[in-house]
Amino acid sequence: MARTVSEWIGKTDDHRAPPRVRQRIFDDCGGKCHICGVVIVGKKWALDHLTALINGGENRQSNLKPVHITCHAVKTAADVAEKAKVAKVRGKHIGAIRPKQSIKSAPKPEKPAPKPMPPRRSLFKEISAS
Repeated sequence: MARTVSEWIGKTDDHRAPPRVRQRIFDDCGGKCHICGVVIVGKKWALDHLTALINGGENRQSNLKPVHITCHAVKTAADVAEKAKVAKVRGKHIGAIRPKQSIKSAPKPEKPAPKPMPPRRSLFKEISAS
């Protein structure tokens, strides 16, 4: 019977998993890339965080899976794009990011044409010679 081993948890986000933990994770996943499902044989591989650290994931064994280097680059780019979108939406929501354009109001109605002036009356009465 195999002895149970406690889960590895990194001291910091930058702390790398030691070789014994990398081997344990690789064996638990059957040596397959968790993204494409192809067996990793004689190729370089990395450990990928299922939930990226920048998106709130933890640096622990249960959040790590083996992945090909090329698959890892694609997933990392997607994680960064997701983080940027979340940050932008949150910034707009809390008012930290102002809109690029001002909100346009409804067009003002046109003013009606002025009424024509009545004909001018003379100030003096004309006297007719009769």
